Formats: sequence, structure tokens, C-alpha cells
Amino acid sequence: MNQTFPPGPSCPIVPDLVDESAGRIAAFLSLGLLVLAVGSGRGWAVLALGADFALRAAGRPSFSPVALAAGRLRRLAGLAERRVNAGPKRFAASVGFLFSLGIGSALLAGLRPLGLALAAILGLCAGLEAFFGFCLACRIHPWLPWVRAGATRLEPVQTGEPAA
Repeated sequence: MNQTFPPGPSCPIVPDLVDESAGRIAAFLSLGLLVLAVGSGRGWAVLALGADFALRAAGRPSFSPVALAAGRLRRLAGLAERRVNAGPKRFAASVGFLFSLGIGSALLAGLRPLGLALAAILGLCAGLEAFFGFCLACRIHPWLPWVRAGATRLEPVQTGEPAA
């Protein structure tokens, strides 16, 4: 597989590419779901969002309802696909998973202030990605010790569908 990776500090990290345009829409959808779930105090719904983040982090967007909806919305809106390296985006989804796990667990345990604080951080990060195309986790990713050492160079994930 011969792929050309775009220049930048995050490339090439993994041989897979994802659609950044659909990723921004996914961030918007995730933000909306987070607001609805936390606003209604439904910790289980935040855990479901966390499961969706986990699917995207694992390179399985074809199983992620958020990624599938984002891809469809991108196509319906007529937005151009913009392929970027998947490594930083998977890391961002991993961070989203961890925050969702913390938020959902806090809400279910009756620790609403902790859940709200964590939700504010995740919401800020998702909002930056959705509205400004600024992925904080993607900026941090290249500086992680295991990334700098080349430990995340993986084989492509075969999903049967383009990644969203």
C-alpha cells in the first residue's frame, strides 16, 4: 500500500487516513449528544457516547453511529472530503472515550459537579473541533513519548468502508 501523507507534525503516524470534514461534523454531533445527555442527567447516555468514541478510536467508524451520520451529513451538505492521518484523530477519540467514561460514571454515582466539570472540558474540545477545526488532542498527539518513538506505526485497519 503506497500512500502519500500530508505534511505536518502528525504524519505519518499510522497508514490509515480519515475524513477530517466528517470528523468536524462528528465533533458537532458528539457535542450535541453530550449536552443533551448531561443536561438531562443521563449517565448511561454519556456512556453510550463513550462506546461510540471507543469504536472510532479503534479504527472502526463503520460501526459508529456518530461517524456514519457524520459521513452522510457531509455528503448531503456537499462538503469535500479532506483526508488526514488517522493517528491523531484516533487519539482524540480515545480522549473522548476516557472523558465520556468519567462523565457517565460520575453522573451515575451522583457526583454531578465532577460530571459537569469533565463535560465542560470535553465540550470545549469538541466545540473547538466542530466550529474552528482545532483539534486539541491532535496537537498534543505528536508530542507523546510513544508517538515520538514511533510506537504507533500500525498496519492499516480494513473496515470495508471509508473512515469518517
